[in-house]
Amino acid sequence: MYRTAFSLLVLASLALAQEGAATEEAKAKPKAEKRATARIEEVKVKIDGTEDPHPAMPFGPKKLNYFGFLRYVREIAHDPDVDAVLLEMEGYSVGWSRLLEVRQALKQLRDSGKKVFVYKESLTTPDLVLASVADRISVPESGMVALPGLATESWYMKDMLAKLRVRFDVIHIGEYKTAGESLVRSSMSPELKESLDPVLDELYASMCNAIAEGRGLSVDAVKKAIDQGLMTPRQAKAAGLIDRVEYHDQFKDGIKSYFPDKKLKRAKSRLKKGQFQFDSNNPMAFVSMIMSSLFQAKKEQLPEGPRVAIVYCTGPITSGKSQYDWLGGLASMGSETIVEAIDKARKDKDVKAIVLRINSPGGSGLASDMIWRAVERAKDDGKPVIASMGDVAASGGYWIAMNSTAILAEPQTITGSIGVVGLMPNIDDLYTWVGINPERLSRGKRAEGLMTTKGLTDEDKTMLRDLMKSFYGDFVAKVAAGRSKTPAEIEKIARGRIWTGRDALKLGLIDRLGGLEDALVLAREKGGIEGSELGKDFHVMELPRRKGPFEALEDLFGTRLGITDIALREMPQLRRVLWHLQTLRRVGSDRICVIQPELAGFAHAANR
Repeated sequence: MYRTAFSLLVLASLALAQEGAATEEAKAKPKAEKRATARIEEVKVKIDGTEDPHPAMPFGPKKLNYFGFLRYVREIAHDPDVDAVLLEMEGYSVGWSRLLEVRQALKQLRDSGKKVFVYKESLTTPDLVLASVADRISVPESGMVALPGLATESWYMKDMLAKLRVRFDVIHIGEYKTAGESLVRSSMSPELKESLDPVLDELYASMCNAIAEGRGLSVDAVKKAIDQGLMTPRQAKAAGLIDRVEYHDQFKDGIKSYFPDKKLKRAKSRLKKGQFQFDSNNPMAFVSMIMSSLFQAKKEQLPEGPRVAIVYCTGPITSGKSQYDWLGGLASMGSETIVEAIDKARKDKDVKAIVLRINSPGGSGLASDMIWRAVERAKDDGKPVIASMGDVAASGGYWIAMNSTAILAEPQTITGSIGVVGLMPNIDDLYTWVGINPERLSRGKRAEGLMTTKGLTDEDKTMLRDLMKSFYGDFVAKVAAGRSKTPAEIEKIARGRIWTGRDALKLGLIDRLGGLEDALVLAREKGGIEGSELGKDFHVMELPRRKGPFEALEDLFGTRLGITDIALREMPQLRRVLWHLQTLRRVGSDRICVIQPELAGFAHAANR
């Protein structure tokens, strides 16, 4: 009986083995078919400057943010079933440091053995920087290639304000702290020019080097093309900037030549449902987003296990809650919101390290210090904090990073600006001119001098300057403590001066060069997380948490910020002036500011 049972067991095992072999053969058959097919995946390169995971509008699903795009590209690079990528260049509201990090991610596609193709009717400088990683760049003969170079522009409004009977009192601690100078000067100060020239040099060199490296050209050849400015496609091809002058149907036929023995097949998009960019030109987009918001699935939950938290610190720094405009864009970074996010990560047992992702020109000194303290508490609780600087992390943006476990920045990042500025408008003459007669009742010697319409008396200026010197001394001392230097060493490189990430590394203001994904790798190491595969060995939690539609609506109707930004979307020069004034207004209630509004032009240099 036992022999019979044993025989049956052997027969059953053989049957299972045969069934398994048949299953493996069945699995292998589709793979053989796949080898006869070349799969091409379309990648829409449309990158929003706002990195935080908030909806594009008060209603609507989560959009694909900056980190999501980098992760999306990495997934394609690691997918063995994808043979080629078609880049759809749609637009990028980011500065040069993030643009070049995106380029590096796209380059990894090609380095992974995949063919990369670009077809665009016209190319701009940032288009070409990204497209330079491609195997084939095509433009139709009626198109254009525009390489105008780089420029920054500041509007000086002293003379205009004088005609309106308005003047500003601006007090700087640090001769390079030039925030607000456009309100009190008629031309650029030597200090600002001295600060900006190296920044332009770094951005221009990185742009030329990227195009030259990608296209196999000399840097001098690229500079010659840039000096020409506008080029026909045939001129661009002769200069080596593109590969083909052809129409879209010819371009598609040309792709087939790279896979002569395979049938081309377009891969389905791997983007999760609900991760898309809002199209403001589509009148039904708003309705679609409302409906998807009302019926969208429950919030995505991260699985248990070790994770790294990214806390997005974006925009001018203010006290209180972060504020959003009616399209869901971040108008200001509130210290209360950021502190709450850091504390959430600090208390989460699964979070082993925190990455502060900073894109900010600074703001309120008080609010910056509140965030600084939250970082201290996280470190005291054993959570490493890695600061990852994007396009701009200057002034207050540097304050919130300076005590991190480690600081990373791109070579093109604008940082530093360790200084303090105080601003006060005086519109009494304007009131007189238009026939307004303010009647004031006050108590206290300096009460009238601190009124928002009257400006500062000499005594008020002395008092405020003394307070700001104390504040500046605290700033320098905290930088020195965070960077393991003496206050005297920091004072030499402070004084309100901005630095590129490359210079900041030499000066000891940061620890290494790298982007967001480099910061995540370092955070994983510092947090003691074994393994290296994102999504398998560890996960990423993004903070502050995404607001629901009703919370977003509450924010919308509770703030007056952002409407002029939307109305002036197509008027970049005037928008920059109003951004400057609006930013100063947002942080001005604290009187003492650590901010560098002139950097706004560089923050979106790639989009100009």
